[in-house]
Amino acid sequence: MSDEDTLDGKDEDKPALDIACLSPDCRRATLVSTTGNHCQVWRGSYKQLADDSDEGYTEFVIKFPLDQYHDADARILAKQYGLLRDAMGKMVPAALFVISRINGKPNLFVLARAVNIWFNIANPRNREEAIGLLRDSPIARDQLRRFLDQARRWREGPNPRVIDLYGLDNLVMDNRRRIRFVDSFYVFFFEDMLHMLGGEPDVELQDKINVSLARLDYLREILDLAEQALVQMSDQEPEQEPEQQPEALPEPGQQPDR
Repeated sequence: MSDEDTLDGKDEDKPALDIACLSPDCRRATLVSTTGNHCQVWRGSYKQLADDSDEGYTEFVIKFPLDQYHDADARILAKQYGLLRDAMGKMVPAALFVISRINGKPNLFVLARAVNIWFNIANPRNREEAIGLLRDSPIARDQLRRFLDQARRWREGPNPRVIDLYGLDNLVMDNRRRIRFVDSFYVFFFEDMLHMLGGEPDVELQDKINVSLARLDYLREILDLAEQALVQMSDQEPEQEPEQQPEALPEPGQQPDR
């Protein structure tokens, strides 16, 4: 089934995911991404009981595994994701890592709050637009600065790790112009694993690390350029003449100066 086949249509037309622990009301979802290395991403919504308002709907994504995962994998992935969310706060959506029967076999899936992805901030093809958006959004600039500073600390600290920016859709801007990190499976690359297989370098892992580091450099560059553009804009604004104070009204019975 292609992405286009599942993007539209009523709930009854959407495929029901075979995940045993999910309520039947949550199993019908829309396929929104097949580009990930570890999972497909499906999006759905769930209406809270006894809530007749539109705000009663909870939008969520189901990250449906492409490989087989076990309890130990779930613990590792959840720990890494928790570390990421503790450091980045609301930039990282809340998520659950769940072992259930999927297509009749025990496996792992991720249930996370949905992000309304609006702009791909990490794609160099969007360079000029990204600089403009960052220039105009102080919150996004602060968030990106926090993200980059934390990524540097992880790289330079004990047990060095590189945050996964290999996927172009991992770091995005949502429809409120907030920076969001939406990856869930293996959010870090560890450089000490490059030579674990008999001393032979892991070429694929090295490529993912190199790409992620290059994108971190790119993000630092566009953040610096956005801040420079902001300074230039403030320098070019004409100075406003000091506001003249209105003349004081004369006291009752006093003749005004002529």
